[in-house]
Amino acid sequence: MEVKPRRRDIVIIASAHNPSIMAPQWLKDNSLILEEPIHFVHTPDFSLFESESFSLLVDPQRLQITAKKQDDATLRSLANIAAKYVDLLPHIPYQSLGLNFTWSIEMNEGETLPKIGVNINGADLISVFEGHDVHYGGIIYARSEIYVLKLVIEPQENSLINNFNFHHELKGKSLEDIKQFIENFSARYDDSLRIIKNLYSLGEKE
Repeated sequence: MEVKPRRRDIVIIASAHNPSIMAPQWLKDNSLILEEPIHFVHTPDFSLFESESFSLLVDPQRLQITAKKQDDATLRSLANIAAKYVDLLPHIPYQSLGLNFTWSIEMNEGETLPKIGVNINGADLISVFEGHDVHYGGIIYARSEIYVLKLVIEPQENSLINNFNFHHELKGKSLEDIKQFIENFSARYDDSLRIIKNLYSLGEKE
């Protein structure tokens, strides 16, 4: 059994993002993304910037920055881009922040997927879905003082896909609080990996 990172991104929800400013030169001038674009769409209502390492998608309500590489340097840069964006545009009414990670649990030859059990009001789900090939996944909510974690586990052929969303409410938060939430991106990444290792008994529990 092997754990593999699949996706890492940051989503900032607001009521007044400005897609029209998201030009490659603006990103470069403000030291957000220095790489040259390999794909770029620029309109008043929607902008898409894609470089070798990053994808940035923005409309008036939603900004999403995705890492296209899985190395540690790209992970750190992703958080820096989001923090600089907030610092450059402090007047935007920010509403919420999502720090998102996807991990897959891959089975080696001869291994079987870990068992996930579901019991609803004592019902035997195998009998409820008689005649079907049943595979279990799940949704887990875990609340801390600063975020609500939503973990969605989805079975696929020979793998389990684990989607982590660390949701932060930003209404009423100071700019420094928002930047600190973003700068905790690496810590939340480590948290998601620790949870994965503990859930699937991969190595020593931390």
